[in-house]
Amino acid sequence: MKSFYLTFDGAPNPPGTDNILKKLTAHDCAATFFMEGHRLETESDCAARVLAAGHDVGNHSFTHQQFYNLSVAEVRAELERTDDILEEKIGIRTRFCRPPFGTMTPEVEQAILDWGYSIVLWSYSNRDWETPEVDVLARRIIDGLRDDAIIVMHDHVPWVPETLDIIIPQIRSQGYEFKRISEYGHRGILR
Repeated sequence: MKSFYLTFDGAPNPPGTDNILKKLTAHDCAATFFMEGHRLETESDCAARVLAAGHDVGNHSFTHQQFYNLSVAEVRAELERTDDILEEKIGIRTRFCRPPFGTMTPEVEQAILDWGYSIVLWSYSNRDWETPEVDVLARRIIDGLRDDAIIVMHDHVPWVPETLDIIIPQIRSQGYEFKRISEYGHRGILR
């Protein structure tokens, strides 16, 4: 069976995150949510719901600044602050990191790997924020299907839940199963 990885950036971000959770539960679908530390400070209950539903949680930095513009020390502070909040609020420490915007210098990339994280990027962009036309967004996702593909979507985009109702059955019908990033076959840089 082929594997497909649904990932969501911007969590915890109710009601968007909760709307996505409802759809994932309805379709019995696994996913990974990348959390922003500043949101965790006030929305940790939502993050706990993600974890309780059986999904993976990753670190998406504290302030969502481009790592390309930050020093190694600043990136470390962003990740550690978010990891500390994850541990305090929902009792986990993650080894998955998604740099905001997917950008970083080679020095930052190497440092993140040296700190023991897997860097989780994406296989192709669906640009979910561009169009409220769910059929267009669904087609972008379906057209990029390949084994072990990682797709990124965003909790705050209001048409993402409706898009999930379209793509999950179609992706399954093509012989894919939905997995969490923790089930990916290797560590390092995932794309």
